[in-house]
Amino acid sequence: MFQLTKLRKELRFNKEMGGIINVLEGVASAEFYRLQKTRKNLEETGDYLKDFFQMVNIAGARHVFLEESTRPPALLLITSDSGFLGKLNISVVNAALEECSGNEKLVVVGKQGARYIEETGKKYVAFSGISDEVDYKEAEKLSDYIVSGFLDKRFGRTVVVYPHFVSFSVWQVQIYQLLPCRFLFRESSKPEPRHFEKGWAEEEGTILEPSLPEIIEYLAKIWINYMLYGIFWESKLSEWAARVTHLERSSTEIKQLDRKLHFQYFRLLHEISDKNIREIFASRLAVRRMK
Repeated sequence: MFQLTKLRKELRFNKEMGGIINVLEGVASAEFYRLQKTRKNLEETGDYLKDFFQMVNIAGARHVFLEESTRPPALLLITSDSGFLGKLNISVVNAALEECSGNEKLVVVGKQGARYIEETGKKYVAFSGISDEVDYKEAEKLSDYIVSGFLDKRFGRTVVVYPHFVSFSVWQVQIYQLLPCRFLFRESSKPEPRHFEKGWAEEEGTILEPSLPEIIEYLAKIWINYMLYGIFWESKLSEWAARVTHLERSSTEIKQLDRKLHFQYFRLLHEISDKNIREIFASRLAVRRMK
């Protein structure tokens, strides 16, 4: 009888938990589609930026944003503060740790990612997780830190590790280099002598002011802001998609467990009924024999 009562409680608990998970799954799905609908279309902006960068010939130019260095590299990890995303955060952290050789500067976005890094004993700089509205100022704040650290020569090569959104059911960890960014610009195979003062012009008729190094720095900052903002959107969409997938899996597991518990419950109920019936018939037979 005790076991039957226990099974009833478990069935009641599973029913309540299944209802909660279904509600959470509905909320997560609605939020995912809302974000996907309001997602900024950055592809066109990126194409314009790339075309603009190709107008600038950096042959012969020198700038800290263009040169590889021996300074410690920086790893920027984009993780989530939301629940049900342990797999996503661990995947990002593990991918970043595989890139580590020992002297990297770690910059972690998101409390959960920072907690995982803290468990490794490595030093890091923490930033707040991405808000649900994906504010451009958040990307700007992180960009300012990266740019100032690179200019102040606190670290060198800078890469970002983040969950890249592929589809509703697929995301994958990607690693993208932010700095140095020589790959953004055009570099002539036969550079002519350059004068980097104000107002110099190329043979094609492109006038660059105030000076090439200042233009490189300004464009690189714009590119980093653009990339981080886009990565924030990719990460946030990956978060909600991963959460929906996790909740769907949890709902399926609860349904399977519920079927198993129902089977055990009715089996035990039949066993108790059968036992009671046999006891009743045995009692009647005993009474008849006594009479």
